[in-house]
Amino acid sequence: MAKSEHRPEASIPFHRTEIRVPLFEVDLGKAVYHGNYFHLLELAREDFLRCLGYPYRVFMEQQLHLTIVELSCAYRKALHYDDLVEIHSGVTWWRSRSLAFEQQIYRLNDSGDAQLCTNATLNMVCVRFDGRPSVLPADFVGLLQQWAGKGPSD
Repeated sequence: MAKSEHRPEASIPFHRTEIRVPLFEVDLGKAVYHGNYFHLLELAREDFLRCLGYPYRVFMEQQLHLTIVELSCAYRKALHYDDLVEIHSGVTWWRSRSLAFEQQIYRLNDSGDAQLCTNATLNMVCVRFDGRPSVLPADFVGLLQQWAGKGPSD
Protein backbone atom coordinates (compact mmCIF):
# COMPACT_ATOMS: atom_id res chain seq x y z
CA MET A 1 0.00 0.00 0.00
CA ALA A 2 1.40 3.38 -1.02
CA LYS A 3 2.02 5.91 1.73
CA SER A 4 -0.68 8.28 0.45
CA GLU A 5 -3.23 5.53 -0.18
CA HIS A 6 -6.23 5.26 2.12
CA ARG A 7 -8.15 2.02 2.63
CA PRO A 8 -11.23 1.43 4.78
CA GLU A 9 -10.58 -0.91 7.70
CA ALA A 10 -10.89 -4.70 7.18
CA SER A 11 -14.05 -5.36 5.20
CA ILE A 12 -15.27 -2.38 3.24
CA PRO A 13 -18.67 -0.90 3.94
CA PHE A 14 -20.99 -0.96 0.97
CA HIS A 15 -24.09 0.80 -0.29
CA ARG A 16 -27.07 -1.19 -1.54
CA THR A 17 -29.02 -0.17 -4.65
CA GLU A 18 -32.08 -2.16 -5.70
CA ILE A 19 -32.97 -2.18 -9.41
CA ARG A 20 -35.35 -4.19 -11.57
CA VAL A 21 -33.69 -5.19 -14.87
CA PRO A 22 -35.38 -3.16 -17.64
CA LEU A 23 -36.37 -4.67 -20.98
CA PHE A 24 -34.00 -2.46 -23.00
CA GLU A 25 -30.96 -4.11 -21.34
CA VAL A 26 -31.94 -7.59 -22.59
CA ASP A 27 -30.66 -9.13 -25.85
CA LEU A 28 -32.28 -11.66 -28.20
CA GLY A 29 -30.95 -14.47 -26.00
CA LYS A 30 -33.32 -13.20 -23.26
CA ALA A 31 -30.42 -12.24 -20.97
CA VAL A 32 -28.77 -8.92 -20.17
CA TYR A 33 -26.20 -8.20 -22.89
CA HIS A 34 -22.72 -8.37 -21.32
CA GLY A 35 -21.91 -4.70 -22.04
CA ASN A 36 -25.17 -3.55 -20.46
CA TYR A 37 -24.14 -4.72 -16.99
CA PHE A 38 -22.09 -1.53 -16.88
CA HIS A 39 -25.28 0.54 -17.16
CA LEU A 40 -26.58 -1.13 -14.00
CA LEU A 41 -23.25 -0.65 -12.22
CA GLU A 42 -23.19 3.03 -13.22
CA LEU A 43 -26.69 3.58 -11.83
CA ALA A 44 -25.55 2.04 -8.54
CA ARG A 45 -22.37 4.17 -8.38
CA GLU A 46 -24.44 7.30 -8.98
CA ASP A 47 -26.82 6.22 -6.20
CA PHE A 48 -23.83 5.60 -3.90
CA LEU A 49 -22.46 9.11 -4.55
CA ARG A 50 -25.89 10.69 -4.07
CA CYS A 51 -26.37 8.88 -0.74
CA LEU A 52 -22.81 9.78 0.28
CA GLY A 53 -23.89 13.42 -0.04
CA TYR A 54 -21.82 14.14 -3.15
CA PRO A 55 -23.97 13.59 -6.25
CA TYR A 56 -22.08 13.31 -9.52
CA ARG A 57 -23.42 16.69 -10.66
CA VAL A 58 -21.20 18.30 -7.98
CA PHE A 59 -18.15 16.90 -9.78
CA MET A 60 -19.55 18.26 -13.05
CA GLU A 61 -20.19 21.70 -11.54
CA GLN A 62 -16.48 21.79 -10.67
CA GLN A 63 -15.67 20.70 -14.24
CA LEU A 64 -14.41 17.35 -12.94
CA HIS A 65 -15.07 13.81 -14.06
CA LEU A 66 -14.24 10.38 -12.62
CA THR A 67 -12.98 8.44 -15.61
CA ILE A 68 -12.53 4.67 -15.61
CA VAL A 69 -8.92 3.70 -16.33
CA GLU A 70 -9.12 0.00 -15.48
CA LEU A 71 -12.05 -2.38 -15.25
CA SER A 72 -12.35 -6.02 -14.27
CA CYS A 73 -15.66 -7.87 -14.45
CA ALA A 74 -16.56 -11.50 -13.71
CA TYR A 75 -19.91 -12.79 -14.95
CA ARG A 76 -21.12 -15.64 -12.74
CA LYS A 77 -24.84 -15.97 -13.57
CA ALA A 78 -26.94 -14.34 -16.28
CA LEU A 79 -29.47 -11.64 -15.45
CA HIS A 80 -32.85 -11.53 -17.22
CA TYR A 81 -35.63 -9.06 -17.84
CA ASP A 82 -37.51 -8.06 -14.68
CA ASP A 83 -35.03 -9.72 -12.30
CA LEU A 84 -34.88 -7.82 -9.04
CA VAL A 85 -31.22 -7.15 -8.31
CA GLU A 86 -29.33 -5.61 -5.43
CA ILE A 87 -26.04 -3.96 -6.30
CA HIS A 88 -23.44 -3.51 -3.57
CA SER A 89 -21.04 -0.62 -4.18
CA GLY A 90 -18.06 0.42 -2.08
CA VAL A 91 -14.80 2.30 -2.40
CA THR A 92 -11.88 -0.01 -1.60
CA TRP A 93 -9.15 2.64 -1.65
CA TRP A 94 -8.45 6.23 -2.64
CA ARG A 95 -5.43 8.38 -3.26
CA SER A 96 -5.08 12.07 -4.02
CA ARG A 97 -6.29 11.71 -7.64
CA SER A 98 -7.77 8.23 -7.91
CA LEU A 99 -10.04 5.68 -6.28
CA ALA A 100 -11.36 2.16 -6.78
CA PHE A 101 -14.93 0.89 -6.64
CA GLU A 102 -15.81 -2.71 -5.86
CA GLN A 103 -19.30 -3.74 -6.95
CA GLN A 104 -21.34 -6.94 -6.85
CA ILE A 105 -24.70 -7.64 -8.48
CA TYR A 106 -26.98 -10.07 -6.64
CA ARG A 107 -30.25 -11.47 -7.97
CA LEU A 108 -32.94 -11.47 -5.27
CA ASN A 109 -35.50 -14.25 -5.32
CA ASP A 110 -38.97 -14.43 -3.78
CA SER A 111 -37.69 -16.16 -0.64
CA GLY A 112 -35.27 -13.29 0.05
CA ASP A 113 -32.14 -15.20 -0.92
CA ALA A 114 -29.46 -13.40 -2.92
CA GLN A 115 -27.43 -15.08 -5.67
CA LEU A 116 -24.14 -13.48 -6.72
CA CYS A 117 -24.24 -12.84 -10.47
CA THR A 118 -21.45 -10.36 -11.19
CA ASN A 119 -18.30 -8.92 -9.55
CA ALA A 120 -16.67 -5.76 -10.87
CA THR A 121 -13.68 -3.65 -9.85
CA LEU A 122 -13.18 -0.20 -11.35
CA ASN A 123 -10.14 2.04 -10.95
CA MET A 124 -10.99 5.67 -11.62
CA VAL A 125 -9.00 8.89 -11.96
CA CYS A 126 -10.31 12.39 -11.32
CA VAL A 127 -9.79 14.56 -14.40
CA ARG A 128 -10.75 18.07 -15.42
CA PHE A 129 -12.97 18.59 -18.44
CA ASP A 130 -9.79 19.43 -20.40
CA GLY A 131 -8.56 15.89 -19.70
CA ARG A 132 -5.79 16.76 -17.23
CA PRO A 133 -5.64 14.89 -13.91
CA SER A 134 -6.94 16.68 -10.84
CA VAL A 135 -6.93 15.98 -7.12
CA LEU A 136 -10.14 14.62 -5.66
CA PRO A 137 -12.11 17.45 -4.03
CA ALA A 138 -11.29 17.74 -0.32
CA ASP A 139 -14.97 17.74 0.72
CA PHE A 140 -15.51 14.52 -1.27
CA VAL A 141 -12.51 12.89 0.42
CA GLY A 142 -13.89 13.99 3.80
CA LEU A 143 -17.19 12.27 3.04
CA LEU A 144 -15.32 9.11 1.97
CA GLN A 145 -13.42 9.14 5.25
CA GLN A 146 -16.67 9.43 7.21
CA TRP A 147 -18.28 6.68 5.11
CA ALA A 148 -15.31 4.33 5.53
CA GLY A 149 -15.97 4.23 9.25
CA LYS A 150 -19.53 2.99 8.69
CA GLY A 151 -20.86 -0.48 8.00
CA PRO A 152 -23.25 -1.48 5.20
CA SER A 153 -25.77 1.21 4.38
CA ASP A 154 -29.19 1.26 2.73
